Amino acid sequence: MTDEHVIPNYGDKYQADALFSPTDLVKVQDEGLPDVPPTVILGFQPELTAAVRDRAEATVDVVRSQQCHRLSETVGYVPVHESGVGAPVTAMVAENVIAAGAEAVVMLGGCACLQPDISPHAAILPTETIRDEGVSHHYVPPEEAVTATASLVDRLAERLQSEGFETPRGTTWTTSAMYRETVPEIEQYREDGVVSLCMESAAFWAVCEYRGVDAATVHQIGDYLTADEWVPESDDEQGFPEMLPPVVEALAEHADSARD
Repeated sequence: MTDEHVIPNYGDKYQADALFSPTDLVKVQDEGLPDVPPTVILGFQPELTAAVRDRAEATVDVVRSQQCHRLSETVGYVPVHESGVGAPVTAMVAENVIAAGAEAVVMLGGCACLQPDISPHAAILPTETIRDEGVSHHYVPPEEAVTATASLVDRLAERLQSEGFETPRGTTWTTSAMYRETVPEIEQYREDGVVSLCMESAAFWAVCEYRGVDAATVHQIGDYLTADEWVPESDDEQGFPEMLPPVVEALAEHADSARD
């Protein structure tokens, strides 16, 4: 046995061409690419999707059953939960919207919080990630950090704070093994100051880094994870629908700044 990382099994793949690209999948013959806005929110909760549909201006078919709801000229929304959950699905959806023209992608989703002193009404903004899933290692070598885009995180923080949300920042832990979140890991990551746990951030951030687009995550606290117990948190008065407007505003500003 060695200490070498085993993902990917074929290590020298980062500069190699893939057999096919997401552009091949989303491009409609004779019609070109879907008209996806330059910034896209990835959503994971039905209540958020319902709020989006109430204010959406139009809907764009991206590929197969995946749709992008246009919230403005520059901001769209894709309900990832309608395709599945976890890192692989989120990475594929991110690939598809990037191929269709997205230049910034933001995840607005739930998390488990590892720090009990963070308010349940906070909007956590991760800045870096522990890559404990498989997808990101096929895009970025394991020794390299995968991080959120700092300028995008700053814009999100400013807008969310203006709506009364606290916006703690820090490291998020991304794992696909929900039933193998072990006590020693939880204890260690809590001591290290890790703020949240999710299944997606490392994967889609790595996709965005590889494709050269901006990325960020906004986490709503769904529960608290400690080494002693799992504590559901269900009395949040400021949830996903309340987070949506400031996130849309931040992305619109980000898109405008990219055009200047």
